[in-house]
Formats: sequence, C-alpha cells, structure tokens
Amino acid sequence: MTTRKTPLPASRSRYKGSSELREELPFQHDFDNLSYIGIQMLSTWQVDRHTHEHFELCYVDEGQGWFSIDGDLYRVRQGDLFLTKPGEGHQGASLGESYRLYYTGFQLTNRQKLEADFYRLGRARTVRDTSGDVKRLFDAVFAEIEDPGPHSALMAESLFQQLLVRVIRLYRDAALPDGGPEQGPLAPAMKELLQYLHEHASIGINALDLAKRQHLSRTHLEREFKRSFGIPLGKYIRMLCTDRAKYWLAETGETITSVAERLGFSSLHAFSVFFKRQTGISPYAYRRPFSPNDEKR
Repeated sequence: MTTRKTPLPASRSRYKGSSELREELPFQHDFDNLSYIGIQMLSTWQVDRHTHEHFELCYVDEGQGWFSIDGDLYRVRQGDLFLTKPGEGHQGASLGESYRLYYTGFQLTNRQKLEADFYRLGRARTVRDTSGDVKRLFDAVFAEIEDPGPHSALMAESLFQQLLVRVIRLYRDAALPDGGPEQGPLAPAMKELLQYLHEHASIGINALDLAKRQHLSRTHLEREFKRSFGIPLGKYIRMLCTDRAKYWLAETGETITSVAERLGFSSLHAFSVFFKRQTGISPYAYRRPFSPNDEKR
C-alpha cells in the first residue's frame, strides 16, 4: 500500500471565484481516486455536451435545473443528485433565480465492486436525498481539503468512500427501474435551440426568429420549450443575459458599456435598467465589491 502524505498533496490545484469553488487532486490515492470536487454558484449555469473518462456525481443544493445524457432529459431540483458514467455525452443547465451545485469526478479502479454497482445503474439517474447525508459528506470532504489537519488525506478519502456508498444505497432504495428516463428524450430542436442560445446570448433574440431557425411556429416553439424545461423561453433568455452580465462584471475587466454591447443592448442606459430590474441593483453597484477602485464604464 502506498504511504499516504498528510496534509493533502501539494500538487493539488485550487480555483476560487465569485461563482465557483473547485479543488483539483491527482488520481494518485489508493481508494477512490478523487480527481476534482467543486461547488458552482452561477444562477444560470450551463455546460455544453461533453464526455469524461471518469464518473461524475452532481448534487443540487439549491434551485432547480436539467441535464441530459445522450439525449435523455432529466429535471432536477434541490436535494436531487445525478450521475454520469465514463464515455457518456452529457450537458445541463440551471433553471431559476438561484442555483448551487456540488460536483465531483472520480475513478474506482481500486474499488471494483463499487465500480460495478455504478456501472449497473440504468438510465433513470436522478435520486433524492431526503436525509441530507450527501450534502453533509460533501461538506466534510471539503473541510478536510480546505483546512487540512493530521491525516487529512486519509480522512478525506474515507469520507469520500462514505459519500459514494451512500449514493449507491440511495439508488438501491429508490428501486428505480432500468427503463426510460423520468421524462422523455430531449427533442433535437430543443438541443439545437439551447446550444444557439448559449452561443449567442443576447437580449435581442426573439421567439419569432428562433422559431424560423427551427422551422416551427412561434407558439409551438414556446410550448415545447416550456414543456421541456419548465420555464418560459423569454424568461430563460433574460436569465441567461443576466447571468452573463454578472460573470463579465465580476470576473473580467470589461467595461460596463462593453458588457451592454456584447449582450445586444441599444444603450448603456437600457442595459442598466434591465440589470437593475433583474437583480435589484445597478451594474455599477454589482461590480463595486469585485473592483472597489474601478468604476469602468
């Protein structure tokens, strides 16, 4: 058995921003080969379709959202967790005013029985943790990484094993059938629409133009979007623009005027009115805590 070091390996990397906390750890431990663990806090979080060579587990701590695995659509809300297997194409996004998501990537090459249980999970991938154990274990792992003490590496790995076993037991207890997803497959038109919205986020996008792109009537497009994602199309566009604005204001040095232009607003005034209506404060006030000496316009 490899000798463990304490505290956690110095080779780990850490990212901490206003919208995300992420710890990267090397695949070097004897137990669960934890690669990364993080918390994202963007109100309009979205990731495009991608794959991993490892498992990824996510837990919704606040808000609601959706994700899809190879076209199967799942709705998730506070207390839900979901898992993707190696090689599965998946994507997801938040839905609502706030969203907080715990996530972790891991391999189980040294825990073959546990690995087999995860591989055996069917297509029904959402399960609810009513006890709050998953969140408590996530927080406990974070505590060992963020504030290491004696034998923190061993403790973090032990807690992470408990987390994974708890997850498998939740799936078992839920007795989810190996059938179709809880909700139907995401229609190709909706997949294409989401990709377009996130690639071209702009307040100038309107439902009629989107409908023409999809060769659908406006009414049909808006109905299908609401059915698929549980939120009106117009509201989703406003949320997306608001979140992009928050990110650029907090995490970049772009001027507020530039942010307004990138989001398709006709003027700085129009953007400021929109931003204050959505958030309750002006873009200047929102940026000030991140750049106290910078009043870039």
